[in-house]
Amino acid sequence: MRAENDMTQAQLAESVEVSRQTINAIEKGKFDPSLPLAFKIAKLFSKKIEEVFLDEG
Repeated sequence: MRAENDMTQAQLAESVEVSRQTINAIEKGKFDPSLPLAFKIAKLFSKKIEEVFLDEG
C-alpha cells in the first residue's frame, strides 16, 4: 500500500512517528505494530484497519 502511493519507508515512518526500521520490520512480518500505530497507518491511507493488516497466520 505504501509503494502504491509512491511513499518511501522513511516518509511513512515520519508520517506515523516511528523509525524507518520499524516500518521495514512491519513490512517483512518481523514486527506486529501496536494497535495505536496500526490505526495511524490505516487512517493515513484512508482504509479500515482490516484492509491494511490481515492475519495470515
